[in-house]
Amino acid sequence: MTIAVALPNWVGDAVMATPTLRALRQRFPEARLVGVLRPYVRPVLDPNPWTDAFVETDKTLVGTARAIRALRREGPEAGLLLPNSLRSAVLMALAGADRRIGYRRGGRSWLLTDSLEAPRDGRRFTPTPQVTYYLALAGVLGAPTDDRRLHLETTEADEADATAAYGQADLDPGRTVLLCPGYAFGPAKGWPVAHWAAVARGAGERFDLAAAVLAGPNEADLARAVAHAAGCATLHEAGITLASARALVRMAGAMVTVDSGLRHYAAAFDRPVVALFGPTHVGWTETWHRKEVRLQADVPCGPCQQPVCPTGSGECMAKIRPEEVLDALAEALSRDR
Repeated sequence: MTIAVALPNWVGDAVMATPTLRALRQRFPEARLVGVLRPYVRPVLDPNPWTDAFVETDKTLVGTARAIRALRREGPEAGLLLPNSLRSAVLMALAGADRRIGYRRGGRSWLLTDSLEAPRDGRRFTPTPQVTYYLALAGVLGAPTDDRRLHLETTEADEADATAAYGQADLDPGRTVLLCPGYAFGPAKGWPVAHWAAVARGAGERFDLAAAVLAGPNEADLARAVAHAAGCATLHEAGITLASARALVRMAGAMVTVDSGLRHYAAAFDRPVVALFGPTHVGWTETWHRKEVRLQADVPCGPCQQPVCPTGSGECMAKIRPEEVLDALAEALSRDR
């Protein structure tokens, strides 16, 4: 039996899909599991203990046609659609998957053979943890849905790159707190540079932790601004990728981050983390990570789920004070003992 799994397009969501891959492998130990994903997501999940192969796809007609041909060669009996997109359903249908399992969203119900209703409160979708949202689809195939732990692997190359990056910055990984200010979602998640700098100084004074900024290549200017204000190192300029960042996080003493994909890296490697929430609802990305402390300011307009602040004030993020973050970091570190 071959099962194709259309995986999420966001880094954090891809990490939150790992319990679903584990559940499918437990239910079908002899099956061939094929992950279908965007090329930039593959470094997050490759390798892992559950999938046998990956098929890469993108938004172009050429990329989609190539993915359909690759999936047809795999001959999937079932296709699990974790994204809510019409495109993922069309891809699985054209690939010949006999069963196509997904949520009734995006005008694609007619393409699904097995469908679930997404939780709603009237016309609005109810904030539902993506971990359990995805697991429910695996449950349609009889897979267990009770293990919600996130999991990532590292490679020898990841470990070597991370060791070199820490060494280049003259940092002891276990005594380093990673500052992750990047916001691919949109600038509404941004936290003031001065606040990041205050946390970096406070982490050294209160916990004897050195700070280092970890951000993606598209966030280089922000990373440099935070590092300059904080007087600390940056790690993204040492050739770090989404793959090698896994090892950086695994080795780190702790993390302070906005609600981003790297937050889920911390959960996957059981590292202490303080997560700063502004425009996004905690309910969508609950991970039950016991070493995570979350902060979210109470504002009348939020959480709005908007990538750009509708009021222009950025109040939901700005109201989170560095002193609160340092107190939360103390709590996260205590849970790691």
